Amino acid sequence: MATMNVNQKMIEMLNHIASKLENIEAEVKEIKGEMGLEVRPEYLTKLKSIRKEKGIPFKNIDELRQMIEK
Repeated sequence: MATMNVNQKMIEMLNHIASKLENIEAEVKEIKGEMGLEVRPEYLTKLKSIRKEKGIPFKNIDELRQMIEK
C-alpha cells in the first residue's frame, strides 16, 4: 500500500512538472515571436560578404589599439 502511495505521488509530481514545462515552452514561443528572431535576407547577404573579407593581422594588442584610435 505504501508503494502505491509513493507511486501516485511521483505520478502527480511528474504531471505537475510536465504541466510547468508546457507553460514554459509556451512562454518561450511567445517571447521568440515578440522578438522577431527571423533574419532579413539582406542581412544574411551582408554577413556572407563580411566573412569573405580578408582579416587584418596584428602583432599585438597595442597595434590593434593604434588602428582603432586613428
